Amino acid sequence: MLMKRREVAFKISHVQAMLLFALVISVAFGFLARRRPVERVKYIVWSLFLFLLIGVGIGWAMYPFSR
Repeated sequence: MLMKRREVAFKISHVQAMLLFALVISVAFGFLARRRPVERVKYIVWSLFLFLLIGVGIGWAMYPFSR
């Protein structure tokens, strides 16, 4: 008897990929850089904000060259 293999499609948009990357890296940086939990959370939020801001800024700067 042959078993059918089910494949699950995993497709995310560029914005979702940027958000996921920024979140994972910010959490990693927060745990590596700070000791106390309050400082850690502040650092995670701040670095997440900066990752997203820079990502949107780079995307905005590259937009005119896409046409």
